[in-house]
Amino acid sequence: MKRSMIVTDVTRMGAPGVCVAGFFADDGTAVRPVMPYRSHERVTEGFLWKDDRLVVMPFAEVRLEFLRRVSDPPHTEDWEIDPRYRPEAVRVLSMEERRDFLRNHLDDSVGAIFGAPIQGDKYIRKGDGHRSLGTILTRQVSEIRYGHREYSDGVAKWDYRIWFTDYADREYSLAITDLTFRTACDYLITHKEWSVGKVSEWLTGFLGERDVYLRIGLARAWEKYPDRCYIQVTGVYSFPDYLGGKTLADFV
Repeated sequence: MKRSMIVTDVTRMGAPGVCVAGFFADDGTAVRPVMPYRSHERVTEGFLWKDDRLVVMPFAEVRLEFLRRVSDPPHTEDWEIDPRYRPEAVRVLSMEERRDFLRNHLDDSVGAIFGAPIQGDKYIRKGDGHRSLGTILTRQVSEIRYGHREYSDGVAKWDYRIWFTDYADREYSLAITDLTFRTACDYLITHKEWSVGKVSEWLTGFLGERDVYLRIGLARAWEKYPDRCYIQVTGVYSFPDYLGGKTLADFV
């Protein structure tokens, strides 16, 4: 069946994979469109575009062919879509509408989102909880850190991370998977010749003085930690907009 959704999250899921999420436009239910499980396909960056035009992006209303709801707690928002049909653009919300939309879907805190206890301020146990997506208003953004990070396997990867306090006065340090945020950071060093330190400093200063709404999501459990769904920031939205109204199309 054809249904429209308001997109709030477009995140990196291992290039060229992406994850898209938002809310059905008709009843406000949270939704994450996914390829049919049996196909073993995944949503990729090509899904976001139609004839060189960016269609699927935060705060765009798009129409998709939805097939059925599937649930794998805490990931209860998944809906399989028909990959034969391309997303259809409906409209893009204005800046005022965007803020109102986020306010209308606001959670009290990170801990109030999932319906299950957060383990070590980092993850939810797979199988626990009834939601994997939420929206919070930060009390304070204290730091944005962008640069290389060496992981336990000895491999250094680009890391995009935010330190913030929510309105339950809990401080978090979470990875940012927001595709536009990541691409904008990369653009500043590759096209504007900023240093990673300058990018981090500018974002920390700008977001530290603005109203910042964060979309919060849970990663899927994977081989290393099959029982854990780690918390991540799937969307970063400030008012005024730190992107100056630009979209992913301006940075690729």
